[in-house]
Amino acid sequence: MARKFKFYCVKSWSTCKKAKAWLLQKQIEFEEIDLLKSPPDLEELKHLAGLADLQVKDLINRKSQVFKKLQPDLSSLLPEELAALVQENPRILIRPLLSDGSILLIGFKEEKYQQLLTQQ
Repeated sequence: MARKFKFYCVKSWSTCKKAKAWLLQKQIEFEEIDLLKSPPDLEELKHLAGLADLQVKDLINRKSQVFKKLQPDLSSLLPEELAALVQENPRILIRPLLSDGSILLIGFKEEKYQQLLTQQ
């Protein structure tokens, strides 16, 4: 049975475009989730973070323009508040995210994608 991947991205983001092109070139089937149209809720954020042995706040891109503009204090926010922040500002997430339900890859590094695909 083929593995099912979820690919979380912002379609206009250059790194997301590169990752998507790589997946298409390798003929990998995936469900594309546009973060701007369907930002993950708290449960999904917790699940994704847990796959990488992280906390939800670790999925926040501290270098993003949105993060710099908002300057949220991540250490004081509850997971529910973080989820609300992501729902309102999905560009604050690190992207792309690729998951098969058992592992999460954050960002796009070709060698990491290749490793994931060769694992069974």
